[in-house]
Amino acid sequence: MWRNRKLRLGLVLAIAVFAAFYAWRTNQVETRQKPCEPGRHEEKDASGKIVKVTRTTCFET
Repeated sequence: MWRNRKLRLGLVLAIAVFAAFYAWRTNQVETRQKPCEPGRHEEKDASGKIVKVTRTTCFET
């Protein structure tokens, strides 16, 4: 009688752990990086003058 109960409890616990792990891994929102956009970005100050120019070049990885 005790052996059967322990076996059933072990199986239920194993299924619960597996279900929790599966839900944790599949329910995550993927954080993907934005695709690289090549080009030129100008930063301006309050008066409208260009303060900084940044060029972006994308490389295939």
